Amino acid sequence: MSVAGGAVEDKEFWHPLDEADRGIIECLREDGRMSSARIAERLDISERTVRRRLRSLEQHRGLRVVPVVDPDAIGLTFCMFLRLSVERDRLAEVTDAVAAMPEVRYLAHTTGPWDLLAEAFVGSREHMAEFILETIGQISGVRRVDTFDVLRVTKFAYEWEVPQIVASRTPPVSIAHPTPPRDG
Repeated sequence: MSVAGGAVEDKEFWHPLDEADRGIIECLREDGRMSSARIAERLDISERTVRRRLRSLEQHRGLRVVPVVDPDAIGLTFCMFLRLSVERDRLAEVTDAVAAMPEVRYLAHTTGPWDLLAEAFVGSREHMAEFILETIGQISGVRRVDTFDVLRVTKFAYEWEVPQIVASRTPPVSIAHPTPPRDG
């Protein structure tokens, strides 16, 4: 545990985001390039506090400000989900192969009858057929693929508001980050 700028920081103890952190995140959701000065003005806190909290959110809370591309705007107008059943001894190999595909935006290990769930974007029905039949279908170790198309997106993942959470600690490994963080 250390004290920095009057705030107690303990990497072993999880605590919920406070009002200032939530405000900073909300400003960045609105405009990822919003300046620290503008955020400070909107939240009625000092610019130094905003910069310090941004650094802490990035280093300790997983905040990343990244560009978000609308798939439709670049011609990837077909979205689909794929559930894959994989031979157990080939799971790592199949996971790496699917993760490397540019069409795949999301890939997760799952419970139940399917081993992997992927979200993919393609530009046409022909691209979809090629992706499913020739790209995914030819991976050694894939036993079965089940696909379903997205008809309409009602909520885009990067636009969600961080919900209030009740928890006691940050787990060393999470579903979003399956590898434990390295110190340093």
